[in-house]
Amino acid sequence: MSWFYRNENWRTYLKRYPLTSLFISLNIIVFLLMTIAGGSTNPNTLVQFGAYYKPFVLQGDLYRLFAPIFIHIGWEHLLFNCFAILIFAPGLEVMLGKFRYLILYLGSGLVGFIMTLFFSSAVLAAGASGAIFGVYGMFAYLSMYRRDLMDYYSRQTILPILVIGVVLTFLPGISITGHLGGLATGYLLGFILMRR
Repeated sequence: MSWFYRNENWRTYLKRYPLTSLFISLNIIVFLLMTIAGGSTNPNTLVQFGAYYKPFVLQGDLYRLFAPIFIHIGWEHLLFNCFAILIFAPGLEVMLGKFRYLILYLGSGLVGFIMTLFFSSAVLAAGASGAIFGVYGMFAYLSMYRRDLMDYYSRQTILPILVIGVVLTFLPGISITGHLGGLATGYLLGFILMRR
């Protein structure tokens, strides 16, 4: 059975994957609040809610490297990222345990925005993509070095997802540094969090 085959009902999902459920819930709640406050695509609303805004980060608003993990620009952005979290993240919550999973998800998202700060000209950014690519990076590590923990079908599934994700990263409007920073962080954390 693939790691990415989801057949739980909602009650079971919430009970089995509480952190993943919390991440999805925070994304949706913040998005709804932003919609009420002025719209998730409104630059002023994004900055008000803590999106990555380079001038403010450089002035010392370091929380803007963390808060944007739960902020999304437009409903398509929200749905795409929540779907990826819903399908791909739960297996790692079980495999890693709550604490290591938290380090992976939040750490990858944080490093993605730090990379954006130092290596991108982007002024305004938000999204869970860095954290999601951290999840992909961890699966890439497992596929290469801990094949005992991944079944054949999961390994065959994650490879095209990784390729497609990296290719889409280079489309206009996508944070290359955020995606690749998260991916590299997830992969490298594999060596730390998944030692035998």
